[in-house]
Amino acid sequence: MEHDQSGEDEASALLTAYDRFRHADLARQARVRSKTGMGDNELRLVRYLLAAQRDGADVRPSAISRYLGISSASTTALLDRLERAGTLQRVNDPTDRRSILITPTATAAATLAATVDEYEQRVTGLAEDLDEVARRIVIDFLDSLTEVAEETAVR
Repeated sequence: MEHDQSGEDEASALLTAYDRFRHADLARQARVRSKTGMGDNELRLVRYLLAAQRDGADVRPSAISRYLGISSASTTALLDRLERAGTLQRVNDPTDRRSILITPTATAAATLAATVDEYEQRVTGLAEDLDEVARRIVIDFLDSLTEVAEETAVR
């Protein structure tokens, strides 16, 4: 059986590129955390709230708990921290007086716009620049990476 050196070289180059991306993305995330003073869950929550606001969707604390996969006590502590920081606000639900809604503040939108939006816009541009076949290949590869990460994380 003949050994395909070029296939190995290309696979190695792909894995090297993927590793470089992972390191660069981890560094980018660390810079965002440093610049915003927020942790990962706080950033995920603010992005979730901003997306919900753009979509006109209401967000209750229970939805946040589900989205982040954390307990209601942890959600309350997270909301308290972010409310004290001026990142979000609790408002009464106009349709259910017993319920509250969580909304981002203008400060949160400005903070994330300065640190995250440009990156997301540039990544979106890269994705849009790919033709349909290349996009499908990348999607399949990323789906496979996700599957491997999820399967090996539980072992």
